[in-house]
Amino acid sequence: MLNKVKVYKNLTKDTWSIQDYKTRKVIGYSDNIRLEDAKFVVSEKTRQRVLTERKKYVHAFVVGTLVDTWSLKEEFELVRYNPYTFDFFFTEPFFDIGGKKHGKYKLVNRDWKGTVHLFRDSQTKRLTVKKEVA
Repeated sequence: MLNKVKVYKNLTKDTWSIQDYKTRKVIGYSDNIRLEDAKFVVSEKTRQRVLTERKKYVHAFVVGTLVDTWSLKEEFELVRYNPYTFDFFFTEPFFDIGGKKHGKYKLVNRDWKGTVHLFRDSQTKRLTVKKEVA
């Protein structure tokens, strides 16, 4: 069954929280999520509250259709969000084994839609977001 959901980083549980899009109730938690037809969403009003109060409030989500079974075949790029750095999600450069930098910090287009993989990186153990390269 395919559900439209909102996914956000749960800082308390150190995992991804999955929220039903219509009811806004948390329906589960996972360290490995695949969303199709996904988009990145930031509540600017709540982001401003974060900047003013210097407290953490949930205000950044990935909204999309939860997919039960899949295999990772596409080319993806790392996506991050930091309300103090940028006002939206951004991609960041990566470094190859030789230390050469590839790419640059770049805001994700607010109209972007596609496949997003939210997971726990097996090497760093950090919660990670990657979006497909269109």
